[in-house]
Amino acid sequence: MIIIRKQEIVKLEDVLHLYQAVGWTNYTNQPQKLEQSLSHSLAIYLALDGDAVVGLIRLVGDGFSSVLVQDLIVLPSYQRQGIGSALMKEALEDYKDAYQVQLVTEQTERTLGFYRSMGFEILSTYNCIGMTWINREK
Repeated sequence: MIIIRKQEIVKLEDVLHLYQAVGWTNYTNQPQKLEQSLSHSLAIYLALDGDAVVGLIRLVGDGFSSVLVQDLIVLPSYQRQGIGSALMKEALEDYKDAYQVQLVTEQTERTLGFYRSMGFEILSTYNCIGMTWINREK
């Protein structure tokens, strides 16, 4: 049985395998950056199968006006079982009073379909556009 638990402290060694399993090399090639990111998160929820961490959602932001879903990961062998939805529902319930919850994701039908099913809409719905800045000198 999968349980969702909000964690105050998450150790790198407990979740690095999730990032590796989905090929998120920006984190896996810089584990110290991931470790810092984990410790500076607004909230992290883990999906546990017994003692095994099989998924996580990591939020950043102030928790009142803006919350950003930074990472939502479920081990490939556990995907399509409602774990990602359960993680998202738990996070959205805890931050239901925030002005907005945002995320950035791949533009694939599967991914967009998932987030739409959770109530997210693309920014153009609100006559907005998302933008990002990336330090390419690093």
